[in-house]
Amino acid sequence: MAIEMSSPWMVGPVFAVAGAALAWIATEYRTRKTYRGILLLLAKCADDFAGVGQVEKALSIYDQILKGVPRLEPAVRGEIRFREGLSRYASSFEGAREENLALAVEAFEEAIRLFKVEADPIEHAQAQNGLGISLVRLSEIEGDGVPDPSGRKGGAEEMAKNLNRAILAFEAALKIYAAEGRGQEEAQTENNIGDAYLLLSQIGGPKAAEALDKAIEAYEAALKFRTAEAHPEDRAETQTSLGRAWMALAQLAEGDLREGHLDRAISSFKAALEIRTKEDHPQERAETQTLFGMALVLEAEPQAAEGEIRWSDREGLKKAIEAYEDALAVRTQEARPLEFAETKNLLGEALVILAGAANGPADGANLKRAIRAFEEALEVRTQDFDPEGYAEIQNNLGVAYRKLSKLEDREGNLERSILAYEAALRARAAGARRWGEKGGGGEDSGAEKSGDEALPS
Repeated sequence: MAIEMSSPWMVGPVFAVAGAALAWIATEYRTRKTYRGILLLLAKCADDFAGVGQVEKALSIYDQILKGVPRLEPAVRGEIRFREGLSRYASSFEGAREENLALAVEAFEEAIRLFKVEADPIEHAQAQNGLGISLVRLSEIEGDGVPDPSGRKGGAEEMAKNLNRAILAFEAALKIYAAEGRGQEEAQTENNIGDAYLLLSQIGGPKAAEALDKAIEAYEAALKFRTAEAHPEDRAETQTSLGRAWMALAQLAEGDLREGHLDRAISSFKAALEIRTKEDHPQERAETQTLFGMALVLEAEPQAAEGEIRWSDREGLKKAIEAYEDALAVRTQEARPLEFAETKNLLGEALVILAGAANGPADGANLKRAIRAFEEALEVRTQDFDPEGYAEIQNNLGVAYRKLSKLEDREGNLERSILAYEAALRARAAGARRWGEKGGGGEDSGAEKSGDEALPS
């Protein structure tokens, strides 16, 4: 019968044994050869606590080991610090994100110093990977609001610094895994490098395209190991990330180059969807379906020519709408409210674009569907909860009502359009004030943006 580590009856005995064992080791470690095994057994107990969600108990055991035995062998201390880093990283998803990640970084950095490449190459590589993923997650926290509602770039400098440090850590691990012939670890590390470069590109600036090129190179390297036959789920994950990178690169390009990038993004998403079925991977499929829809909308984006808006692929827009609706079957308001709001907003945008210049009943029906989608998204993205998202959706709602005014109830729909635009402006102004109160800087308040920036008129 397996011992249930989460049981309150086990907690006291484990800590009592840990204290006695550590006291013995502290006085006898010079002559005893078994202390390493005892320490690793205690560390295994800590891992078991962490595995059932009792991370604080795990961290307490690691702390007892590190403080109770002052002169641990470097490799043993490295092992304990590595495990502590993993627990700190896991704790960052529960609370005190920045503090736990900073402590995880500190633990992994010490483990890297203690695990010498010549003696413990795999352990050194694992610690480098742990450092990298912690720095990537730390950069995501610092990058919240990059760009922010005011168009400024919040913690962009610190975000870039941590991402570059993460990339160096991943590359150090990659070199070892390649030398040791560890194909799957190499693939995961390549995927990690791709994720770091993809995040780095989101900061913007002149090096964004270069970062995306490197992300694509890393994802494609990972796919050489992640075959559909041997590692289908991992392959679908990387294909989805590769599609993201191609889609982002397309938005920095023009003409045939842009079209080629979008074709590659769509192909990547389709490849992932072949693996991510509704039955086996509903949440992952919904994510990829949403991204697939976004790529199709970009491919069908209206172009201005001779004073008119023209669409290159209305069928692509219809496929995008189908993809969003499929995703919403999983991304319900009750189960996934934030994803529900995101996808509802994207659905509304696609319907507004499909309505074109609003010339007939079919266009009117699409605009009414779009309005319903925006209003449902606003039930989640309220001004208090997400002022930037709220402003974006209100802006889109304004566009939809203004277009509908060309077909029916001109005065009423224009009034609704104005109310939506005003709500968007108020939310942006409030967001700019909040940013200023937090110490943000910038030349332009950004509170007054054009009412038609998100969708074509």
